Amino acid sequence: MFPNRIGKLCVLVVAVLLILASCSTASYKPAPLNVDSLRQRAKVQTFEPLTVKAAVPGAEESKALFDVPLYSRGIQPVWLEITNRGDERVRFALVSVDPDYFSPLEVSYTSRSGFSREARAAMDERFHGSAITRFVQPGETTSGFVFTHLHPGTKSFNVDLFGAESRQNFAFFIQVPGFLPDHAEVDFDQLYTGDEIRNLGIGEFRAALKDVPQNSMDDRGKPNGLPVNVVIVANGLDLLRALLRGGWYESTVATSGKAASGRAGYYMYGRKPDAVFRIQRNKSEDRNEIRLWLSPMRVEGEEVWLAQVNNFVGQRSYIEQVFYGAHLDPDVDDARGFLLQNIWYSQGLQSYAWSQTGESVSFDQPGSDFNGNPFFTDGFRAVLWFSGEPYSLLDTTQTYWDEAAAE
Repeated sequence: MFPNRIGKLCVLVVAVLLILASCSTASYKPAPLNVDSLRQRAKVQTFEPLTVKAAVPGAEESKALFDVPLYSRGIQPVWLEITNRGDERVRFALVSVDPDYFSPLEVSYTSRSGFSREARAAMDERFHGSAITRFVQPGETTSGFVFTHLHPGTKSFNVDLFGAESRQNFAFFIQVPGFLPDHAEVDFDQLYTGDEIRNLGIGEFRAALKDVPQNSMDDRGKPNGLPVNVVIVANGLDLLRALLRGGWYESTVATSGKAASGRAGYYMYGRKPDAVFRIQRNKSEDRNEIRLWLSPMRVEGEEVWLAQVNNFVGQRSYIEQVFYGAHLDPDVDDARGFLLQNIWYSQGLQSYAWSQTGESVSFDQPGSDFNGNPFFTDGFRAVLWFSGEPYSLLDTTQTYWDEAAAE
């Protein structure tokens, strides 16, 4: 009885396999690999005797190059060209671009469904042949792709090259075609007139924080939003680079409103955030989020940004999320501390201070914003001086203001 059933099962399995094999008949005939457009727009950096060119193809470009939709699989190719004019061989560490990069044949394997055996072999050849080599001999130039995890928006990565007794680091920040971040549509030069901008010294700046609103506002100007729990001192490009190195993602104009979470957006200076960045957690609604507004203050020539940093956890029902957004972690101080540690550990923090200029709200009697999000806080603001270039963790300093109560 059982042998008969087993025999029928085997026949069924073979039949299914034959059907699947017959369905895998798609051909793979990509156009000749042409990287001229990438080379023409590549960012170039030189530290003698080495030169690195880098470019990132967008979603459509990637599909044209490899004839499969890599972006939809969470894979983003990065094109590099490395020239070695020195007298020793240098080694390229692919993990500097992405610690969890995909091998070429791994990418090919994830893309092979539905293709014939011959097509899969051709696909293996295309991906393997397009990958960059790990060594560059003296007087030679090598080029090719590193297959990284998809990062929408500005792509930030390093290229580390090692000689027998030397090391050189190249840091790139590249805007990816097809993605327009929300901050790219803000004319920052026109936000304030010359009369509105206040140039302050450190002492004046510390005093001026007392006049910064406690909370953000709603669209009618009522200050019943979330606490303004972080103040950042950095010019725009340095701010962007520090956040990108910390693993924060840019938002588009279409998604930044959703990122704010809730039926009503948060306002400062009569406008929505100038930029929204996130770090996505495992679940679709779990994230760290920072909303940024450029203030009219300047400190020793540096721009000052007001920020709300929050953690969102997707524990509301679907209907509740439609009307109220994701559930806010009410401990906004924890989110504040996360940003400080995140930027410090990613080598973007020059200095920090604690400013006791917020309003304390107790755990036992939490506040609530206009979206119904409860929150509590000790009333301290983290004042952070960002660095656009890597800054050693050991060199970060504390500016001693109100640190005793905060710590």
